[in-house]
Amino acid sequence: MSVKQALQAKMEQHIKEMVATNPMIGQLNTQFTSWLLGSGLTGAEIIQMIDSNMDAIIQPVELSDALEKTTGTQPPGWVINGLMSVLDMDKDGNVTVADLHTYFEAIGLPSGIEEEPEPEEDEFEELNQELEEEARRQAEEIIRQQEAEKQRLLEEEQARKAAEREAQEKAEREAEEAQQKPEPILLEEDGTPIGHVRFIEILQGMKLRSERQQAIAQSPTQSCQIQISSIEKTLIGQGSLKNGMTIIGTLSENSDIEVELRLPSEANEDVMLFQSKHTIEAEAQICDWNVGRSRPVFIASNFEYL
Repeated sequence: MSVKQALQAKMEQHIKEMVATNPMIGQLNTQFTSWLLGSGLTGAEIIQMIDSNMDAIIQPVELSDALEKTTGTQPPGWVINGLMSVLDMDKDGNVTVADLHTYFEAIGLPSGIEEEPEPEEDEFEELNQELEEEARRQAEEIIRQQEAEKQRLLEEEQARKAAEREAQEKAEREAEEAQQKPEPILLEEDGTPIGHVRFIEILQGMKLRSERQQAIAQSPTQSCQIQISSIEKTLIGQGSLKNGMTIIGTLSENSDIEVELRLPSEANEDVMLFQSKHTIEAEAQICDWNVGRSRPVFIASNFEYL
């Protein structure tokens, strides 16, 4: 492909892109082409008429004056701007005489200038290389911009997810802190902590598990006596309570209140000797609530079989 053919192909591609972007440009291009081909002038004559100051740069006012001279009507500014964008093949904001020549060749308008023979291939090989290099550079720039945009979007997405994750973690921390935040221990009128019997009555009146768990977290460790009803294997236990034994019985203070007392596994041999209707005295606090049996679960810091 010769240099002329390469430039002509580039102009044709430019026009197609302009028309695809704005159909109105297509109409302007068609009318402008009809005017040029129907003027009866050669390309050189039209250029001489348009480039009035002969500086090889086509100004919008020069194109407007040329159209007004030949048609008798001054075209609107948007028409001139549209035609200038069609002629500006390089999209550098300037329309040159060379751009006009290329446009004329693309639409089949005779230049009126005796053309010199095309140079041999080796004479314009360097120019072809330059054109190919420019095309490659533009393609690489487009790819670079696309990759930069992808990276920007990725970073924005990562920042958004990080912010959401941080907000969620903060909310979880605050919720956990709220759950762990100790509530004031319930006190008697004389300022002493309420006893187990009263504490259990308060727990029985609570409906929400979360509310009951917050109250249990404040259960005081107090002395109590439990009359043994039965002894069971601890089904659920952690630490020293795992595989231990659970005493089922009633509080000596109020025989209507049934309780569970979990003992460590190291006491299993002693516990196996315990008998029903006997009493255990223990320093204990409520650690859980058996919802199915509606009774508190105690854990003892120390105990004595009476």
